Amino acid sequence: MSNRKKVELDSIDRRLLTELLRDARSSLRRLAEEINVSPATLHNRLNRLVQEGIIKGFTSLIDYSKLGYNLTSIIMVKVDGKRIVEFEKEISSIENVIAVYDVVGEYDVILIAKFRNVEDLDNFIKNLLKNPKVERTYTSIVLNTVKEDPRIRIP
Repeated sequence: MSNRKKVELDSIDRRLLTELLRDARSSLRRLAEEINVSPATLHNRLNRLVQEGIIKGFTSLIDYSKLGYNLTSIIMVKVDGKRIVEFEKEISSIENVIAVYDVVGEYDVILIAKFRNVEDLDNFIKNLLKNPKVERTYTSIVLNTVKEDPRIRIP
């Protein structure tokens, strides 16, 4: 069972989140006009959403392939059971790793990582296998990205 507290959102909060997902660079003044509330109200709502941890930060959606990261990999990792959390913290700090999932099943952790080429992936896997916390890995290489977007519709 999750220990995360569910935060209740009203229609203004949902609309604000939807607009920020569409364009996080939008000014609060413009958003306030569009949502039909005062800029101060919207500012307070935004601060509350940040304090509640609903908004973790503001970022850009980047096409990494245009920066030379042409290879995406999905790496499943079997980790020594007593050291999973330690491994996850460690692997999360590596730049190429864009997602770390704690999962159940044959493997304990799933990593999504981006690399410039096969050689970079090969070095990453070899270093991963040198880690005494890692028992084994299973790697898939993405051939074609059909959808890659962390945004979902706010109901």
